Amino acid sequence: MSGTVKFARLPSQGLVNGIDGPGFTAMGIAVIVGAVAVIGDGLIGLLSALPVYAPLAALGLLRRHGQSLVTHLMREVGGIMRKSVGATKYRARPEKKKITPTSSLDLPGREGRIHLYETDSGAVVVWDARQGTATVCCVLATNGLGMPQAGAPSTLSEEDREGLIFEWSKVLGSFTQKEHVTRVTVLEQARPGTVAAERRYFEERSMGLVGGVAESYQEALDLADQAVTKHTSVLALTFKLSGEAKALVKGEKSEKAGMLKLAELEISTTSDALYNAGFTRFVWMNAREWGAWGRSLVDPASQQGVDSRIGTVWEGIDPLSAAPMLIDEHRNVVETDSGWHRTYWIQEWPRYETFPGFMSRLVFAKQQSGRPVRQTFMLVGQPVQIGDAMKKIEEQKRTWITNAGIRAKSGKPTTAADNADWHALEEQEADLVAGQGELRFSAYLTVTATSPETLEQEAASIRNACSATGLEPRTMPWQQAEALMNVAYPCGLGMK
Repeated sequence: MSGTVKFARLPSQGLVNGIDGPGFTAMGIAVIVGAVAVIGDGLIGLLSALPVYAPLAALGLLRRHGQSLVTHLMREVGGIMRKSVGATKYRARPEKKKITPTSSLDLPGREGRIHLYETDSGAVVVWDARQGTATVCCVLATNGLGMPQAGAPSTLSEEDREGLIFEWSKVLGSFTQKEHVTRVTVLEQARPGTVAAERRYFEERSMGLVGGVAESYQEALDLADQAVTKHTSVLALTFKLSGEAKALVKGEKSEKAGMLKLAELEISTTSDALYNAGFTRFVWMNAREWGAWGRSLVDPASQQGVDSRIGTVWEGIDPLSAAPMLIDEHRNVVETDSGWHRTYWIQEWPRYETFPGFMSRLVFAKQQSGRPVRQTFMLVGQPVQIGDAMKKIEEQKRTWITNAGIRAKSGKPTTAADNADWHALEEQEADLVAGQGELRFSAYLTVTATSPETLEQEAASIRNACSATGLEPRTMPWQQAEALMNVAYPCGLGMK
């Protein structure tokens, strides 16, 4: 491949001299406590208040994984407190009478908030009643965007692959020009597949087979069942009725009608953009397909039964029955109906030049047994208007210059990390001046297994794949349940 890509490192400037918001607040409180002690009792008061303001200052000044220690402390304390009062456990009560709209989903922590509607074309629209946003999901298929891997060949030439990746970036960039688009999410799921649908097809038509044909075909199905892998790519587009979008749906009788009309418009325009970019195989999810995506994650044991419905009128899952019956969150894992999950935040991307499609080694990660790791990768992009993006860069440049002045006065040299932050800002500014839009990306990786022991094995395989890919994953203490809900039920929420 001729083209390469390079990612900027995670900024480390903070608000002042690398100190982030929570850390700056902790140090400010420490200064106030010390000042009050000095005013009240002078030096004696300052010394007696030392056990109070010194730990606060240390928690604000010291950092771990790019965040102040006070941030980690608050997260740990909050998680332990929630667990002590039972707030980390959820048990569904189907027998409990509930008076809610039929469109409402009973999702943990989002009761009465998420509603499902369908457009005239049958596509599902996920309505967030609290934020006033709607999300539509498109399942994509290509001949192979990634770099070919063992057991996963690609029919695309290098030139065709680079062209398709370039066109894909243009599709994503087009969303930054739409004021009403609030989030663009790309989900990539890999899991062990089944041949349940093929078995059903064979059983329905095998009565006429003679000799050993039926036995031979059955043996072939058994072998395929142990080797098949399923990969699914989903593009989720989240928008709201604001700005120019209101003019597009002017005259509709209700907010729901306007939202559904806008969804149809976005589906149409995005379909045209995808087709022109070279994506000829895609379909917009209906409600049952959306429900099947969630059920396959929270209840992996039901996957074979769900797959057996493929190609029938009962394909998919009723969304009302796709919600989990059990959620039990621990510090670094979360248990659901028949699954155990761990979600990682991708803290750093490759710090060296790499090729488009470099994620293939992660997507096609396998266990030592050769079976694929059940995983879901979520890339969340928040479109930013060019004016807002330029203003943010100016603020970050002023912060960098302020920190440089502080470093110079204290005799602290400018590090390679500081220079990398400045160069990243300059490159970002140049891209904006050239007319490119900005999508502020964050990425999450969820590993799913059917037991805690298997989860640890699969998590080890994923960490090895991340190392080979150049990614640096970080566990998310006491945020596992929230992260899983965003992956299992694409609602356009993302992580805060």
